[in-house]
Amino acid sequence: MCGVFGAVGVKRPFSHLTLRSLRKRGPDEIGFWSDGVVQLGHTRLSIIGLDERGTEPMENETHVMVYNGEIYNFNDLKKQLILEGVPVAGVNDAEVLLYGWGQWGPKILTELVGFWAFIMYDKVQRKLYLVRDQLGIKPLYYWHDENGICIATMIKTILEVKDQRPSLDYEAMSEYVRYQFTFGDKTFLREIKKVLPGHMVTFDLTTGQLTTTCYEDILAPVQQPKRPLTSEWIAETKELLIQCVLESTISDTSFTTFCSGGLDSSLITRITNPELAYHCNYADGECNETIHAKQVVANTDIRLFVVNAQEESLNLVQKLTDIVQDFDELTIGSVILPLEDLLAQVKRRFKVILTGTGGDELFGGYLRYQLTLGQCYQDSYKGLFQKMGPLSTTVDRFEMTHRKGTTGFYKFYEDKVEQTFKNEFIICQKDSDDMEAMLRFDRRYFLAGLLNIDDKMCGRHSLESRPSFLHQKLVRHVRQLDSKAFIQDRTLKHILRQMAQGLLPESVIFRTDKMGFTTPIGTFVNRSSHLIREQILDSPFNHLYALQKMNFTAETKFSREVFGLLMFDLWLNQYAI
Repeated sequence: MCGVFGAVGVKRPFSHLTLRSLRKRGPDEIGFWSDGVVQLGHTRLSIIGLDERGTEPMENETHVMVYNGEIYNFNDLKKQLILEGVPVAGVNDAEVLLYGWGQWGPKILTELVGFWAFIMYDKVQRKLYLVRDQLGIKPLYYWHDENGICIATMIKTILEVKDQRPSLDYEAMSEYVRYQFTFGDKTFLREIKKVLPGHMVTFDLTTGQLTTTCYEDILAPVQQPKRPLTSEWIAETKELLIQCVLESTISDTSFTTFCSGGLDSSLITRITNPELAYHCNYADGECNETIHAKQVVANTDIRLFVVNAQEESLNLVQKLTDIVQDFDELTIGSVILPLEDLLAQVKRRFKVILTGTGGDELFGGYLRYQLTLGQCYQDSYKGLFQKMGPLSTTVDRFEMTHRKGTTGFYKFYEDKVEQTFKNEFIICQKDSDDMEAMLRFDRRYFLAGLLNIDDKMCGRHSLESRPSFLHQKLVRHVRQLDSKAFIQDRTLKHILRQMAQGLLPESVIFRTDKMGFTTPIGTFVNRSSHLIREQILDSPFNHLYALQKMNFTAETKFSREVFGLLMFDLWLNQYAI
């Protein structure tokens, strides 16, 4: 977890203050480089190569680079560089990436294993390259105009450097309030874009032109025939899973894991066998999975550190006002509350935490797949299932399962985003059946929101989060499987449950009551309803809301609509003024 910055044509003086908003992400070291035209900055969280040889910006004869990420296979790439006569010491992954780019150029990107977001400046061709990994695990934003370009790990950093005030993108905001994520390269600010996963944005200093290319769509349909599910495939994939998860532990510092008691984080915990694993709970029995987490570590050397999340004295407005300072691309998710309490404990002892993010998308873990395909096996979803009854197409049914909150709260809402959703799903359906299309859609869009939560919350606490399932080798392997195998005998994540046998207790493998880091957010909303009312009514952005439709309380213990409105308003007050 580091912070990167780059700029051409920015008028403000370049100093350590330029990087102040990135210091939480990189508290160990700060570095600068400039040739009078290009400015590059870096804040470092030391993980691999802890000494000064890992200092960035990193430069050789032809290139300068600032980089955020971890390349698990950098030692293999170092050996190949040496064989080709490139004199690289290669004590860390950043140096290998710098020299590898000089030797192979963008061709190196499909050979990398891990995750990355970096800026590479070619001093000879006078071009800046902005690159993200194929799944978008780490963020990279930019503002390009006639004056030049400004690039950073955080939107906040760009806003602190640019003199212009950005405009709101109501289409992106509408997508967010409907689905909790945005499509394409949009952010809430029209002038600021995201580098897309698996893409490279090139800025030519000579012409001022910006071009975007996709170097790999790792989620595209495979060209060869799909593989059937067999016992041999299960055994092969289990072996690959273990290999990939273990590769994600590479570090010169110690690591830990989340251990929620669910399948994904439990598998990572048992495979990596950390000294300490972290679990967070609430006193409320409907939001407490500690018994399952304890079963995961029973009869092992792993100690479980149980964090009791803040409840009774929680001032929701104050808490979220603080969090949103570092959460500059929103994803509605009340999970940020227990995460805040858990990560505050983790950072006291560790720099690296392995997460199970991506397991549901990779192995088919969402009930919406069954609902969309016309099956409902859980009473709590019967209401939604009945609403879906009149809908005849897969795309309409799937879109309904993705709706979040009440769009009627927001006067700016543009219902054209519902067609955008459907258009993107139709693209995912090309050369695919319905199940494969749903998996591809969620891997491409819904997963982005979850990764954003991981990145922003861990960056806030000077931690590096690593989603161990999202390893390029495993993703490429799993997408070759016939999609019919992902749900069998009414069972979600059927494949992963088979692979978990022998690694986890059966009581965890065959759970059907997984909560998913559930938070009693409705309870918190109701306790702070008077404070929320004051915040919204006094907000300079209250003209964007249909205030007559709001009562600022939650209908149920788990209702999050008011929470989403509050988070949105706090974001506007931080970044749009």
